Amino acid sequence: MRFLRRVLASLVAICLVGAMSVVVAGGSASAAPDHRDTSGGGVLTFAEQPGAPPTYIFPLYNGANSENADITYLQPLMWLPLYWFGHPTSSAATINYKLSMAYPPVFSNGGKTITMRLKHFIWSTGTPVTARDDVFWMNLVMNEKTNYAGYVPGGWMTHVAGYSAKGATTFVLTLNKAYNETYLLYNGLATITPLPQQAWDKTSASSPDGTYDTTSAGAKAVYSYLNAQSESLSTWDTNPLWQVVDGPWRLEPTSGFQVTGQVTMIPNKKYSGPNKPKAAKFEELPFTSASAEYDALRSGSVDYGYVPTTDIGALGSLKAAGFKVKPWYEWGLTFIGILFNNPKYQALMSQLYIRQAMQTLINQPEYIKTILGNYGTPTYGPVPTFPKTDFLAPAEKKNPYPFSPSAAKKLLASHGWAIHAGGTDVCKKPGGGAGECGKGIAKGARLAVSLMYPSGFPDIDNEIQVMRSTFAHVGIHLTLSEAPENTVLSEGYACIGKKAATCPANTPVLSIISSPVYTYVPIYYPDGTSLFGCGGATNGGNYCNRRVNTYLTQIESDRSNATSLKTLYTYEEYIAKQLPDLWFPNAAYQISAISSNLRGVSAQDSTAHIYPETWTIK
Repeated sequence: MRFLRRVLASLVAICLVGAMSVVVAGGSASAAPDHRDTSGGGVLTFAEQPGAPPTYIFPLYNGANSENADITYLQPLMWLPLYWFGHPTSSAATINYKLSMAYPPVFSNGGKTITMRLKHFIWSTGTPVTARDDVFWMNLVMNEKTNYAGYVPGGWMTHVAGYSAKGATTFVLTLNKAYNETYLLYNGLATITPLPQQAWDKTSASSPDGTYDTTSAGAKAVYSYLNAQSESLSTWDTNPLWQVVDGPWRLEPTSGFQVTGQVTMIPNKKYSGPNKPKAAKFEELPFTSASAEYDALRSGSVDYGYVPTTDIGALGSLKAAGFKVKPWYEWGLTFIGILFNNPKYQALMSQLYIRQAMQTLINQPEYIKTILGNYGTPTYGPVPTFPKTDFLAPAEKKNPYPFSPSAAKKLLASHGWAIHAGGTDVCKKPGGGAGECGKGIAKGARLAVSLMYPSGFPDIDNEIQVMRSTFAHVGIHLTLSEAPENTVLSEGYACIGKKAATCPANTPVLSIISSPVYTYVPIYYPDGTSLFGCGGATNGGNYCNRRVNTYLTQIESDRSNATSLKTLYTYEEYIAKQLPDLWFPNAAYQISAISSNLRGVSAQDSTAHIYPETWTIK
């Protein structure tokens, strides 16, 4: 899962930017792109997010390297997954067999055996992509599961009984447990990425290509070597490893990445898949700040960029200059995380009615309209409301807790709280019975909680300030603090897996990172096992509900798609109302500005993939 991907990559990205001579420093790019390339194909330019150039090129990445710059803007342009999710002409977060490397999987043996037949793809060396390349990927990931961001403890990789290549084009995977076929396709098979075994099965630069991956020790040694090469950013463009690709693009040799941080790609002339590149080059430009990117955009140095939220008022002038302005929404959720095992606040946050009161005080429609400039979508539960999919339960299309300060006040008063509007509510009826504050809440306890949020995001700051004022109207006191995103992340995850006795009481009980906080990419099935399951890898608040776990198990294992989907709907409705987090509106990932000279961008993929091979420059 590409959870918290902007934040998890931020530490690496910040260090990288500091060490580079960045393309843009201050107001504008070093030079406008030369669209009159001598080959006649033109040069496409694309702006990366501020301070977030790619950090990892090897397509077997950990969570810290699961930023868009790595796993959607870089790796899949060169190495294709077996099954492609996303569409160049729509925002759908669904399987795309036309762009996939394999035909639809065939399930047998009660769903425990999956047979996948490869289409005709070739490596840039001219050799075919074969099932042995799938086995190579599996050998590496199965021996280095904890270093892969797509691994979930107890998930499908735990139940792999075997895998093999049956001839050149057939890959067979066998499990000791049957899964729902859609679930396994979206969360398991989608992650399999053929790797060039004939070029990468090495343990050092000087070792001959071999079959080291066929033993556990050898697979670990191969992974260690490839990981080290991937971490050597300064050699990416000159390293022959990364020139062996099966996707439509490859790095331009000696393009100067080690000097500028800019990614320059050229077409893979051996690419045998659909949508062969039309442009001569594709450049991903790094920027030190959103304002620097915006200056470059206005100067004509960027074909596909973005508008900072602080400059939404200038959209009219951009449109007049010929730019198409489109919000880009991702397949994800935004929420305020709740730290349930914080000893200071545990008794308060364990009360569902308190969480319900807080949720009814978050005015999502108003935030979207007045703060996000209508560039946002609401969050009502564990499945994104955009783009619309069959996964979204009918009941989750409506807010289970619409904005209502009077409802919040009534909830608190009916549970034994003395309401002090503008001040802080006080528990006057302690105890766990009807009409009382709840187990563990002492008489005289104050309804005051801490919330930490990231600095440098004007829209989030404005939303939090409005929220604090609204909470205060019914006597809920928010103690706010802001810090860099990586600090908010470390605080929000400070107590993961810990008992309340060992969790620091001064850790903020509420935290919000950025928007979206969590994305279902490259694990696309929105069941939220890692996020809301007991002990989930990204369950930072330590929420644990056995009923939720039962639902999750049923969703994953029910062979009937209709029955599994019905259970998913039941799970959605339940967890939307249980509030393991406080639901918050999704801001657009970015407000894209696309030059009128750039053709072929008909939609923005909610899985955050880009398709420069379909673009042309006027």
